[in-house]
Amino acid sequence: MADKITLKDYQKSILDKLEAVKTDTANAPVSYLGVSIGGQSVLVDLLEISETLAMVDIQPIPLVKPWFLGVSNIRGVLYAINDVMRLLDDKPTEISSNTRMLLINKSIISNVGFVVDKLIGLRSAESLKALEDSTEESLCFSSARYEDEEKRLWAVMDCKKMVSSRVFETPYVTV
Repeated sequence: MADKITLKDYQKSILDKLEAVKTDTANAPVSYLGVSIGGQSVLVDLLEISETLAMVDIQPIPLVKPWFLGVSNIRGVLYAINDVMRLLDDKPTEISSNTRMLLINKSIISNVGFVVDKLIGLRSAESLKALEDSTEESLCFSSARYEDEEKRLWAVMDCKKMVSSRVFETPYVTV
C-alpha cells in the first residue's frame, strides 16, 4: 500500500519546491503547480507564484468589481485578493476547506494574490504532452495547452498577462 502523506507534509513539499525554484531558476526545468479553477485544470508556473496559503480572512472593499474580493493581512503585509473564476465567468469561487490562495511573485507584481478551488499537485513540463495552441482569447491564460498521462487537459495560467490586462488594472466600479 502506498505511503500516506499528511496535508501538512504535502503543503511543506510544495513550499520547499517553490523555494528550490527561487534559488536555482537558471538550471531548473519548467515546473508547474496544478490547480483547479472553476473545475478547469490549470497549470501555474512555479516562477510566477511565491506562496500557497490556506484561506485567510479577506476584508471586503467597497465600490470594487465582484472579482476583487478585498485585502488580506498576510504576515503584516496587505495583499489584494482576486477571484479569477469570477473575473472570467462571473461565477464566484465556492470557498471550502480545499480553497487556496496563491500569491503572485513580486517580480511580476507586488502584494497581489488570487484564489483557486483546490491544489492538484506539482507537474513537470516533461510529464506533459503539448497540444495545439488555443486560438481562444483569455485574460488569464496563455495559448499553450497540455495533456497529462491521465488524459486530463490543462490550460496554462499567465499571471503577467492577467495583471497587465485593462480589466484587472481597473477593479473599481465606475459610476
